[in-house]
Amino acid sequence: MNLLEQQDTSDGTPVKPRRSRVRLDTVSNARREAARIYRKAVCGDLKVEDASRLVNMLAIIGRMVSDGDFEKRLEALEPGET
Repeated sequence: MNLLEQQDTSDGTPVKPRRSRVRLDTVSNARREAARIYRKAVCGDLKVEDASRLVNMLAIIGRMVSDGDFEKRLEALEPGET
């Protein structure tokens, strides 16, 4: 199933997609979620194309988290400079 498609119940009413509550505030959490998506794709629970898109987004989030951490450490080293 495509990520944007919704499943229908037996009576024809659409099923609301579940909202994910995954914490992505660390690079480790983003890596863990990427591994979970990979496993779903390998098992056939998720299309490879969709998995690729999601893992690409997670890679971007991981880089942003890493850059944010670096920025905080740099600010701590250079007090008074903004």
